[in-house]
Amino acid sequence: MQSLPFIFRKLNISHIMKRRASPSDPGISCTMRRTKIIATIGPASSNPRIIREMILSGMDIARLNLSHGSPPWHEETVQQIRALADELNREIGILVDIPGPKLRVLIHSPPRDVVPGDTIHIAAEHEHASGAIHVHPPDCIPKVCPGDVVLVGDGAVTLQVLKPGPPMLTTVISGGTIREGMGVVIPGRRPDVPYAGARFIDYIRQGAALRPDYIALSFVGSAEDIRDARTLLTREGMGNIPLIAKIECRRAVEGLDDIIRHADAVMVARGDLGVELPLEEVPYIQKLIITTCSQQGIPVITATEMLESMVSRGRPTRAEVTDVANAIVDGTDATMLSAETSVGRYPGQAVVMMARIAIEIEQHLPYLRILNERSDWHEKNVEGIISYRACYIAEELESPAIVAFTRSGLTAERVSRCRPRSPVLALTPDPAVARRLLLRWGIQPVVFDPIQSADELFRAAVKIAKVTGIATSKDQLVIIAGNFSGKEGRTNMIKVEEMP
Repeated sequence: MQSLPFIFRKLNISHIMKRRASPSDPGISCTMRRTKIIATIGPASSNPRIIREMILSGMDIARLNLSHGSPPWHEETVQQIRALADELNREIGILVDIPGPKLRVLIHSPPRDVVPGDTIHIAAEHEHASGAIHVHPPDCIPKVCPGDVVLVGDGAVTLQVLKPGPPMLTTVISGGTIREGMGVVIPGRRPDVPYAGARFIDYIRQGAALRPDYIALSFVGSAEDIRDARTLLTREGMGNIPLIAKIECRRAVEGLDDIIRHADAVMVARGDLGVELPLEEVPYIQKLIITTCSQQGIPVITATEMLESMVSRGRPTRAEVTDVANAIVDGTDATMLSAETSVGRYPGQAVVMMARIAIEIEQHLPYLRILNERSDWHEKNVEGIISYRACYIAEELESPAIVAFTRSGLTAERVSRCRPRSPVLALTPDPAVARRLLLRWGIQPVVFDPIQSADELFRAAVKIAKVTGIATSKDQLVIIAGNFSGKEGRTNMIKVEEMP
């Protein structure tokens, strides 16, 4: 039977005393999955029944891509997700994906089959060209030269430029079907438009209006792009939303270190990365990004075509399962489903399969070796050292959980960076903090009434561990927290509490 994620919507002492842990309660499960699952909501998954199925199957974060769908549709979908999260007693994060300067085949364009040798015009949406493939936005069409390669649908169709135009005349090198909404990429050519232009500003406003828990920025090229987005969000009163930098072009790879210093998280967006760069470079770059983010202590998402065959089949290929497993072994915080859940035939099953792979692989990770490796990665201050030592103590005591009290999320995040075998129960009074912690490997947030003292924390940790069944008599709980002075980010206390 598929294990459910261990995430609580709201608990307090009196609530715990009245509530019995039950396998039928979707808010409680004794099996911990550490790797988080992001699933894209689209036409195949936007009704409440499917969203419910995806939540119960293990979706931690729902992704909405503003490249597709109308603002009213996005607003309605967010409301549905929040309502279902309330009903199921879960925290479910919402990630809004902001489009970057990317060409797409015009919406409502009829599907078109092409074969090698065909000649095709590519025209801007406002150009009148009979039989052409129309693309938008027009200002994102770069200057091209004869011989340039044009990749449609992440390389599903390959064209070559014969004449720059306008409209651009191309010949088909590799055939297939061109459909509405497909991306159009010309490797090595970038549009001459500012990243934070008028269209981007509109999307940022749309995204901020949805009050999401994270915003992903497409085609980030530099730290300046992130700063521009943050400035725009601040103007909308949403400057505290974590920003995820999507790495999907060579410029971003070359500026990775600077981007990581300014982003709150990073996504390995392998779809466009694999058309902007030679495919054979992508596996190494993926590993480089994951390792670099792990060393710097920010979460990293691995995305695109992870279980792609489940768009049309109820079972993934062995190669896809291995791909997901390798990303987890390398240290990704989250794996993401795109077409599998947005337009695929089996959205719920895709989430189930992703969860099954993660749970299996996590049983075999060399946790002690990972912990030793990360001894040089944590912050060299009191907070970082205590967080690391909490993981080491939990490993030696075989603790069933590390309980972290956190207002801002920083205490739990520091523990997560060390990749402990023990799951991290993050007690926080702030639901927004809880949802943002969903992106962190191994953290299971618990929305809890404010805790004012160490003794109160010890009692709460024992009661939560008991009611959930995560710990039994004589188990040793590792508890970590700050000094309860109200100052955020201070981690200076560690305690081992034996279960009665």
